[in-house]
Amino acid sequence: MCLSSHASRWRVLAVTAVIVAAVTALAVLLLARPGQQQPSAAYRPPTGPLPPLQPDALIPAAGILLGAWVKPTSGFTDSGQEAGIVAFEHAIGRKLAISSLYLSWNEPMPVALARWDLRGGRIPMISWTGESSARLLAGTSDSWVRAQALALKSLPGPVLLRYFPEMNNGYEARLAGSPAQFVAAWRHLHEIFASAGAANVHWVWNPSGVGFATGFAQRFYPGDAYVNWIGADGYNWAPRLPGVAWRSFSDIFSAFYRWAEHAAKPLLIGEFGAVEGRPDAKAAWLRQAGKELRTQFPRIKAVVYFNSIHENFGYQFDWKVTSSSSALAAFRALARDPYFTAHPAEPAHPAHPAN
Repeated sequence: MCLSSHASRWRVLAVTAVIVAAVTALAVLLLARPGQQQPSAAYRPPTGPLPPLQPDALIPAAGILLGAWVKPTSGFTDSGQEAGIVAFEHAIGRKLAISSLYLSWNEPMPVALARWDLRGGRIPMISWTGESSARLLAGTSDSWVRAQALALKSLPGPVLLRYFPEMNNGYEARLAGSPAQFVAAWRHLHEIFASAGAANVHWVWNPSGVGFATGFAQRFYPGDAYVNWIGADGYNWAPRLPGVAWRSFSDIFSAFYRWAEHAAKPLLIGEFGAVEGRPDAKAAWLRQAGKELRTQFPRIKAVVYFNSIHENFGYQFDWKVTSSSSALAAFRALARDPYFTAHPAEPAHPAHPAN
């Protein structure tokens, strides 16, 4: 998604790859990138009965943590983003459990904004644009990475770090390199944070959801020891994008869930949304999504809505929950549903280990 003046290019290109992959067989072949070095086999979670989730202080005892990315209307300053979050919370009638923030690779961590979120009882989730895996592995960014780790360590509470989301997309995959390179780079990044003592950082691995149907996304998994939460992104683009079928939340995320539900990790939806169709269609989609999350996806412990107007392919996509009175009413009802009013197992303000 187009997220900020600094990060718009990489996200637009990433979204382009997602849609093309979803509607054409050619894109599936591109995502597979047959010319790249591949690990011998993708990581496969165990099968059989669901294992207990590994301890993580952010996992709610019951229900789902509800969050959102809220595009500010007055600029990407801290005050602009704070005002956007407050206005969104007023519109939906409650405080967010997770506040989603986006960051380009060369921008310093948004410590002031994250502190504001923590003081307000929200968990900040920082989506950090990926660096070239080759450059990371060369060690040329080590000092920068350590500085960012120390910045997050200084926070008075936990933070979700969603490094290199949608690394399995066409343009993003060029920076990520082969799955083996990406895994090695992720582990290197993680080890720098660990050596800096940034134990309050909870690592979110988050490909594009479409890649799970092809089996490509799974190849980028860096291993249980380096991940706290497993995530995916996905959208219902119809009917705004011509030729794309209407898809429910279950349609979009079932392939991801089938692969991830047997991992001993909590699952997270890092981005999701729908646009308007016929009258009440978006509201119905949101109501159905809430029902499906309660009944079909018990391992999903957090969902983060993408509340923005986004332009791509010559079209404007209004993902906002305020796109119609019926959509807002449906989202407000979801936000008040006890299943979606969960809180972390521990309060958001004290620091605690990530693993």
